[in-house]
Amino acid sequence: MKKNVWFTALSLFLLVGCQPPQESINVVGNSWLGYQPLYAQHILHPEQQPSNVHLTMLVSDISVIRMLTNQAASVAMLSLDNAISLNSRTDLDFCIALALSSSDGADAILTRPDFVPQLKTEVPIRVGMEDSALARYVVSRWLEEHDIDPSRVNRMIVLPPGQETALNTNLVDVIATYAPFTQNLVEHGAEVIFSSREIPDEIIDTVVVRKATWQQYHDLLLPLVTTSWDTALAQAQVPNSDIFNAMMKLSDLSAEELTMSMAQLKFYDTKQSREFFKTGYAEVSEQIAAHLQETGVFDAPKMLSPCEGVL
Repeated sequence: MKKNVWFTALSLFLLVGCQPPQESINVVGNSWLGYQPLYAQHILHPEQQPSNVHLTMLVSDISVIRMLTNQAASVAMLSLDNAISLNSRTDLDFCIALALSSSDGADAILTRPDFVPQLKTEVPIRVGMEDSALARYVVSRWLEEHDIDPSRVNRMIVLPPGQETALNTNLVDVIATYAPFTQNLVEHGAEVIFSSREIPDEIIDTVVVRKATWQQYHDLLLPLVTTSWDTALAQAQVPNSDIFNAMMKLSDLSAEELTMSMAQLKFYDTKQSREFFKTGYAEVSEQIAAHLQETGVFDAPKMLSPCEGVL
């Protein structure tokens, strides 16, 4: 089993800021590959970041959402479905400052090869997943697209560090996960049976900010979601650049594996993000909200608008 280099890098380089937002601005996200250009930029070029903006890579969506709901953080990198769910279930009132990427195969459902034939039967399916709107959305869309009866599914909470063990020791039959963890599971024998490539442009990653924080710290946060992101993104796509090499360490992937995984994402620079907000965001967010509402994630959606001044 690979050593979790990304977790080691997290411990070495990233400091969890625990001060309230008025003293420091805490930006959090999970270890999803699509967020790692920004982590790498923050690690390598701290002099380019405002001194009171702290960027932290956490272990899971659960940790990210907990930091937001207890107001230990006011800015986060979240998938759009997680963002809509959180905004709909709380009074925190978020806006979207940046669309980061669209998943094109990087979110996936995997199983052991010996279990594949069982999928076509009526046997129960134990699905290991995070307790998040994103995981529920991906699982629900897999069941729909592959005509699997939802009543067969027994959901079990399994965080990314425990996914390989849970699958290979038969604790679960199926894992719902995302890059870079998909690559590790495939390397250890798992088979991809569904991915976001089957549902193009439905899984969008974003930077969300509490509106009150955006209004107060707009001048500090705007460079993070414009200049810093564009610089990091450009370098992340150049093999052997400092950002690319840092992402290899954070994700515990080889150069070839990282390049392959990056190809499963459609990244947006700030210009493309603004274009998405103008042309595609309303339709995609309404589709996601309707699906989440149908599956019982919340009673009524409270949609997120782009933050003031990002268009």
